[in-house]
Amino acid sequence: METKVKGPILIFGAGGFIGINLLKKLLKQRDDVVGVSSNLKNSWRIKQNKIPKKNLYQGNLLQISSIKKIINDIKPKTIFNLAAYGAYSKQKDIEKIYQTNFISTVNLIEELKKTNFTCYLHAGSQSEYGLNAASPKEDDQLIPNSHYAVSKTATYYLLKYYGRVEKLPVVHLRFYSVYGPWEEPDRLIPTLIKQAKIGNLPQFVDGEISRDFIYIDDVIDACLLIAANLKKDYYGDVFNIATGKKTMIKELAFLTKKLFNIKKEPSIGSMKKRDWDVKNWWGNPQKMEKNFGWKAKISLKEGLKKTFNFYASLPSG
Repeated sequence: METKVKGPILIFGAGGFIGINLLKKLLKQRDDVVGVSSNLKNSWRIKQNKIPKKNLYQGNLLQISSIKKIINDIKPKTIFNLAAYGAYSKQKDIEKIYQTNFISTVNLIEELKKTNFTCYLHAGSQSEYGLNAASPKEDDQLIPNSHYAVSKTATYYLLKYYGRVEKLPVVHLRFYSVYGPWEEPDRLIPTLIKQAKIGNLPQFVDGEISRDFIYIDDVIDACLLIAANLKKDYYGDVFNIATGKKTMIKELAFLTKKLFNIKKEPSIGSMKKRDWDVKNWWGNPQKMEKNFGWKAKISLKEGLKKTFNFYASLPSG
């Protein structure tokens, strides 16, 4: 599958969680892959993974001159845009949310139009559904409930325009709650695993709040499958990348307790929920299965074990 994707391949947001996993997987199979990061020197994921310099490019999506230079130098055929800002509650700069998630996408695709690129995949978000989050289909109503969600929704319509009207090979992917190796350390699953390693459990939000947890390997497989099989029928289309399984926070807590033999009882509801948390939040992946034969393979139980083993293998412990 990796070898069927047309190169050169360009990955924006290569220093991020999904970006570094995609870059690593592709580099195992081929060498015409370049990861772009705005700050290579301070990217802990890139440094810890010892990515070769020849497969890296420092560039800033917020600067048109930088976008032009990257596209001119690499001349990519396949582009994965995984760069984002605002997904974490600590990222509160509203102007930067729209500049990173929407304006830079306009500038990037306008530059790509001057080339004969064959595939552009954009990282959307489950957040686009907002208040309509209980297993929605891709064409169900979007009711975004944060600036981040609004910016991603705007980008979805932008790509729909580019694909349907301008006939460009662009696709939008709505990722659900992706977890696994190299995730941001302060996120739920890494925090859970770090506590589990010492026989403990963290505080949890309302136990009835649900998520659709999808392991990173399944997400990477979905991205590569689409990139390798993009047809004109899919230009401007959108796909949910989810397991389709609703997992309540209390289920996650007790599964972790059982899996790692933790004696302590979970402290459910002791943590304040975030402004955009909604109770029934899980995905519907039927369109991906129908069009690409893709289904998430890794169960939450298996994914938590894999993530635990990853953290246990790191030099720090």
